[in-house]
Amino acid sequence: MFEFLTMNWQWILVGVIAMAVLALIYLARPVRVGLKTAAMIVSLGVSYKKNTGAIPGNILVSEVTFRCGDRDIGANLYRPNDKKRHSGLILAHGAIEGGKDDRALRFGGQSLAGAGYVALVPQLDNLNRLRLHQDDVDALVAGVRYLSGQEFCNGKIGLMGVCLSAPLVFSAAVEPSISRNVAVITCWGGFYNINDWLQAVIAQHYVDGGEAKPWKPRTLLIEEAPKWLIELLPDASDRVCLEELLKAGSTSSVRGRLSPSGQATYELLTNRDPKRVGELWERLDPKVRRTLNSLSPHTKIAQHNTKIAIIHTLNDDVIPWVESCKLVDAIDDKNKVYFRIFRQFYHVSIEDLLKARISNLHHVISEAAQLYLYMYSILYQL
Repeated sequence: MFEFLTMNWQWILVGVIAMAVLALIYLARPVRVGLKTAAMIVSLGVSYKKNTGAIPGNILVSEVTFRCGDRDIGANLYRPNDKKRHSGLILAHGAIEGGKDDRALRFGGQSLAGAGYVALVPQLDNLNRLRLHQDDVDALVAGVRYLSGQEFCNGKIGLMGVCLSAPLVFSAAVEPSISRNVAVITCWGGFYNINDWLQAVIAQHYVDGGEAKPWKPRTLLIEEAPKWLIELLPDASDRVCLEELLKAGSTSSVRGRLSPSGQATYELLTNRDPKRVGELWERLDPKVRRTLNSLSPHTKIAQHNTKIAIIHTLNDDVIPWVESCKLVDAIDDKNKVYFRIFRQFYHVSIEDLLKARISNLHHVISEAAQLYLYMYSILYQL
């Protein structure tokens, strides 16, 4: 044995050094996060491919409730099946029928838990009706408090908003009572200015570089956005009259009963000239505009000081991609921002990346790599 050691000590030394180097590399945080991100992405892809509801044995899935003011919020909780403390990510669902139980959120929550993170998906009831409301912002704030107090969470928490929940996540993250607990936020396909977004929906044009460009919003959004604006009017009589007018068309007798505020709303909703939308918007009831602005990132950008990851797709019929560009432009410290525009999948449907063809394979590979970097930029902060 001694003879073997004396004859081969150089190779043994090289082996020990190599193992030490590999151990240091593995222990380095960027490498660990990179491996976790890869595991999460692969797991997500497999879930979409198999489309199975089976829950792996290494994670725990449960439905929990937590208090938010005088109400209970239901949420789905995904976490590793161990006794350790982990970083957490709150996933805010968009305007989808399934809410917290949507397939994409189930797959995402399970994949995050499998990679060693806690995922909480609260139910946001107003978004199911394509409505943005302060109640849902409060639910996200309460979700951060809930996770912070759990023994399986290490206190590092991120917030992810998708589509219409993205601006709600932004509002929650700047709430003074929890802002110190939020390590990172991500806005996937959200808007910067709620006024510009609603004007784009109504006019079916968005403004890019001062030029109005045609845009076809989702049919349900075209139908529901006017209803939401009407619901925000303070005068009940105006609400009734406008609902009647939009159903039956213009009648002078009904229009005559509208207040100046109701008349301004009617002219806005029936206008078809994109050039007049801005002018008509200025005439909306001040209370309506204050309510809308309270839900808009553009009024809170000065309070933002957290790392943020922002992505959008060019092919988005809910919120125009230029809204994310405006959000990025409004953030002074670009070192705090990760930003990408995607072209190979629709809206937030990342499963489209699994439908690669030879003709677009190089584009799909490029965007899959960008999706990896997007997730890495989030998980690295946790």
